[in-house]
Amino acid sequence: MFEVIRTETKQCERHGIEYQASTVKGFGPMPEITNGCPECQAEALAAADQAERVEQAQEQRQQRSEAARRHLEMRYQMSAIPPRYLTRTFDNYRAVDVGQQKALAACQQFADQFGSRLETGAGLILSGRPGTGKTHLACAIANQVISQGRSALFITVAALVRKIRSTYGNRDGLSEQDVINDFSRVDLLIVDEVGIQRGTDSEEHLLFEVLNDRNSYYKPTILISNLNATQMGEYIGERSMDRMREGGGRFVPFNWESYRTKVAADEDLPTAKGVVGTLQPPRAVEQAVLDPSTEWSH
Repeated sequence: MFEVIRTETKQCERHGIEYQASTVKGFGPMPEITNGCPECQAEALAAADQAERVEQAQEQRQQRSEAARRHLEMRYQMSAIPPRYLTRTFDNYRAVDVGQQKALAACQQFADQFGSRLETGAGLILSGRPGTGKTHLACAIANQVISQGRSALFITVAALVRKIRSTYGNRDGLSEQDVINDFSRVDLLIVDEVGIQRGTDSEEHLLFEVLNDRNSYYKPTILISNLNATQMGEYIGERSMDRMREGGGRFVPFNWESYRTKVAADEDLPTAKGVVGTLQPPRAVEQAVLDPSTEWSH
């Protein structure tokens, strides 16, 4: 214990109180130690405690931020979105004519209201000529959905069918239903190149199974195709078209000249370098609803 060598009455000008200041014999470079005003000491302890709490809170925020960044990066990696399209947002889509503006509004609305889409399972069909920006807008939806903590998967119809067929005869691995179930777990499924080659009854059946399973769990699906509405019905079958219509699904036509040639040299379109972890949710735009007369028309 410390030995008290003297005690004296002192006054704290700051708090206007008298207190007993005890001086004890110290060690090393401080041979004597005198206690100060108890109010000042209490404030110093409180300040130190507050500073420690602030430091701990900041460290926790940094840990949460890093965990969120890692989860976001993982969702992007698992989405299989082509690197070029990880950079695509609604803000860098070039909507010039009325048709492009309507398509942009429909896709922006789909993304902004994705929570309600998960309550109805409403899907989207983006249909039109090659190079008209269908994949850009579909991936803009996916990028926004992922940035909001949801999962998305981008896959071609050929790869989807191939993945299911790879289970055939595999007694020790996944079954066909296991793969279909996997497709149903993702919040948003984007199926590209629908109708790029003539489908077989088997392909129609497998695509229907995926759409039907997702529909049962209210999971929205986006189909990207060069086919018009009639051709889509012939390719994927009327049952699959019915699943895409349910819950307020939309058919969005892309019937203008190639979009790709107009943006090929667009310097405002970023490259994929370092895009993961840097993408931010696209700027919210005013909600716009397509003219109902355009739904499910050529």
